[in-house]
Amino acid sequence: MLAHAVNAEWIKIRTTKAVYWTSALIVVFSVAFGAFLGWANAMSYRTSVEDNNAELAAVSAEGLTFSSALLGLQLFGVMIILIQGALLVTGEYGNNTAKSNALAVPKRWQLPVAKFIVYGVIAAVVTLVSAVLSVLVTRWAAGTQIDDETILSAISLSADDSWTVILRMVVYALGAVALSIGVAYLLRRTAGAMAVLLLWVLVLEEIPGMIPKADDWVPQYLPFKNIGAAVNLNDLANAPWGQTGSVIYFAVVCLVIFVIGTVTLRRRDA
Repeated sequence: MLAHAVNAEWIKIRTTKAVYWTSALIVVFSVAFGAFLGWANAMSYRTSVEDNNAELAAVSAEGLTFSSALLGLQLFGVMIILIQGALLVTGEYGNNTAKSNALAVPKRWQLPVAKFIVYGVIAAVVTLVSAVLSVLVTRWAAGTQIDDETILSAISLSADDSWTVILRMVVYALGAVALSIGVAYLLRRTAGAMAVLLLWVLVLEEIPGMIPKADDWVPQYLPFKNIGAAVNLNDLANAPWGQTGSVIYFAVVCLVIFVIGTVTLRRRDA
């Protein structure tokens, strides 16, 4: 039964020290990066106001937003979730425990689903905690440099669309878990899965922007470009859908790859 598979997966994950370390790193990197940006932008804003540099002040103020407070979570937190999600699968193949785990579950599809449920919940909770702490600490860091409540109010859990952004970050994390598990079941090797996931996010989705003709029609169909725009409350240029559509598109792509990985598992281990 799926419940037994979920319980078994929960036991494995909670006894794995790496999960605790990676979860802690998500929080630390997210909060620290957001706080640094908040402090740096606030200091730049204060200095530019003192120097009567209105243009620089406006640029610095644009960096003091709710979304910018979550930039560390977007850049580092999601990366760690992708890596940990893949390791949940590839680690079993590396330790030669994948076959015994498959034999313990008659219906193979329950294995990836159980991993997604367990680590998905963990990733969602860690993302939520990281997002809230990032906003609170970023506001505090910015407040050490300026006391303009008009500016600081944008970095607040009560700011406009704040919880919409947080919810989209949670969807981002869940999609990353599904995607990484799917890719890991397709490749079964840690090095290969890591290479594909990191190159996808860091390189492949950036290449079309460097090609003039491709830049007009490719980016709107890239999943990470879509979810990144949605989290930052922007409509993706040339996309035939709005921000909500971008979130749905990202989720669908992640789900498709997860399903492909699950089907591949069933066929290989049937």
